[in-house]
Amino acid sequence: MLTEIYIEALLVDEELADLVWLAWDKGLISDRVAWLLW
Repeated sequence: MLTEIYIEALLVDEELADLVWLAWDKGLISDRVAWLLW
């Protein structure tokens, strides 16, 4: 799920997508929070 969100976000704002991805990868945010941030 998050991979699709990341790819779509990357197309819109690469820096934001990277921040969301890093935060999720470190377990700082859940899939749902990442989706809401996107």
